[in-house]
Amino acid sequence: MKRALVIGAASGIGQGLADAMEKVGFEVIRADIAFPKENKTTKYVDGTNDESIEKLRMFFQENAIVLDCLIITIGAIDEGNISDYQATNLSWMIDVNLLTNYRLVQQFIPYLKESKMPRVLLTGSAAGLGSFDDTYSLMPYIVSKHAVYGFFKAINHDLSREGIQVSLFLPNRVKGKLSENSKNMREKFLHENCKTPKGVQTANDLADPYKIASDVVEKFLSGKTYISNNPQMIIDKLQKELSKIKKDLLDE
Repeated sequence: MKRALVIGAASGIGQGLADAMEKVGFEVIRADIAFPKENKTTKYVDGTNDESIEKLRMFFQENAIVLDCLIITIGAIDEGNISDYQATNLSWMIDVNLLTNYRLVQQFIPYLKESKMPRVLLTGSAAGLGSFDDTYSLMPYIVSKHAVYGFFKAINHDLSREGIQVSLFLPNRVKGKLSENSKNMREKFLHENCKTPKGVQTANDLADPYKIASDVVEKFLSGKTYISNNPQMIIDKLQKELSKIKKDLLDE
């Protein structure tokens, strides 16, 4: 049986993707910081903690588990502007949104290489590429998600030469607990007294993660590199950015 490891599987799109992978026949190992009690297919992991990741890796090693798909959906959101946002907080955002992906991919590459069709799915954001007129005050989130996009492009180039598919999911306006979970993480790691969540999505047309997950999984398993629940919006953002670049560089 093929196996998938889904990091961030306790809620939202992570849970949706884990369920969808099971529906197409994968044995799914779900890992999340919200899973204190463990069993064979449910594991605790803190992606910012090397010892926690090592414990999860040792489970794979001790049980000789071949990993076919690594799916990473964990992340954090925060608000702030350059004039008042502390560098320590930005370091934390980069740790959660970028370095967590780096640590996990690096540690699980050996188990992916044992698979006949190894795949990695990273989770970016519509705020992580192109123009972003509608994300004012989300500077730390924008910076960290642009970093994820750069990381994705680098490892997509490198790992594809080793036969490992690397895909990027770009969600837009998807329901989940990102704001709530980020609030809890800021309280734990930054010792903030967070009374209200930040980065809350207020739109009434938020996508149901459990409804879009099957389509994301289908495209992922078919070999798509870029995946989004709102592809036209992604294209519009990129075209707007490209138009500005061409205007400035080519005087068009």
